[in-house]
Amino acid sequence: MNSAVKRTLRLIQSVPEGSPVALLIRHSARDDIPDRDTGIELPLNDLGIRLCQELGRELAGRVRFVRSSPVLRCVQTAKLLGQAADTDGEVILDKRLGAPGAYVLDEQVAWGNWLAHGNEGVIQHLLSGSRALPGMADPAEAANGLIEHLLECAGVEPGLHLFISHDSIVTPTVARAFGQDMPKSQWPEYLDASAFWRQQNGRVMAYRDIVQGGL
Repeated sequence: MNSAVKRTLRLIQSVPEGSPVALLIRHSARDDIPDRDTGIELPLNDLGIRLCQELGRELAGRVRFVRSSPVLRCVQTAKLLGQAADTDGEVILDKRLGAPGAYVLDEQVAWGNWLAHGNEGVIQHLLSGSRALPGMADPAEAANGLIEHLLECAGVEPGLHLFISHDSIVTPTVARAFGQDMPKSQWPEYLDASAFWRQQNGRVMAYRDIVQGGL
């Protein structure tokens, strides 16, 4: 069991069992994406499959539904987690978790940002930039809107509601929710998760060993 899976399991131990909790999870392990390639059709590798099965087994009996970005590796992650967690195996495709989605408004225009700045450059802008990149939403508004979407989808049924997405979505959403920049050493690895739930004084978020309320 790798470090990210262990962190996600520790995170889950810290969330309230009697509340609906939305888990925004980066997909499992894949091979490297070739330069100047979108990587949309890149599947999970053997390690990614094994990690999903390990994590899913630990979640058995607690998962209420699994929603996923339409991209292949996210759908695979969602199906494997759901099967190992002994759900009915259904995966709900959620465009908010992909591109176009919460952050990307026009996929063709936005792709130019990745070509110009690389994935890390785009993520760094989404973390701390004050304006929208071409073809993309205002990052602060996108993060807040996505968190509200997660919580609305989770509804009122207690348990874990899984949302499988990408580093370019999970990372800025976590950083914007905390209201601070995030060093690259803290960016989510494969199957790292952040948790969101509601309590009387507002929204609460947990990521790794940090819990913050009043979002």
